[in-house]
Amino acid sequence: MPEGFNYSASCSNYWYNNNVNTTLLGLETKLSSKHLSAGIMSGMAYDTKSGASMVVDLKFANNYDKKAIVGQNLRIRNNFADGSVSTQFRYSPCTVNVPVTENTSVYLNPHAVAKYNYTSKKWDTGAGAFLGVTYKFKKDLGLSIEGQRYNIQDFDKNKGNWGVNVIVSKSL
Repeated sequence: MPEGFNYSASCSNYWYNNNVNTTLLGLETKLSSKHLSAGIMSGMAYDTKSGASMVVDLKFANNYDKKAIVGQNLRIRNNFADGSVSTQFRYSPCTVNVPVTENTSVYLNPHAVAKYNYTSKKWDTGAGAFLGVTYKFKKDLGLSIEGQRYNIQDFDKNKGNWGVNVIVSKSL
């Protein structure tokens, strides 16, 4: 990743097995160095269950190695919707991103999640993981496809809690 400021736009679509679909359009500004990055993403989301919302993410990442194969990250997602405002903390202590070819990489991101809903004044916690592949068509255009498993901490109660995500990103 180039050092300094990087700008990107993304369109993400998340399909969940409970027939909920979410689309998120966002713009991100990221400041990167050799091992660290910090960014902010703002965008609009539409969820077939909850409707429209505004999303603001704060993102932090630290690579453990020089090739950025193993690292950690923290995402703080603020969601502002009609009748619901929440902040979600997602910490990934050990992410892995393995280059397969010059344009393709495979990644695994296990994570812990804590979400506070300001409207209901309740916390919700969980753990999950996503596994995906990213293909870079050009240096500035990428496609990621991933599977995500939610709430693995309570596997028997949440056997069907999963989703498939498609993310298109463009560097600006």
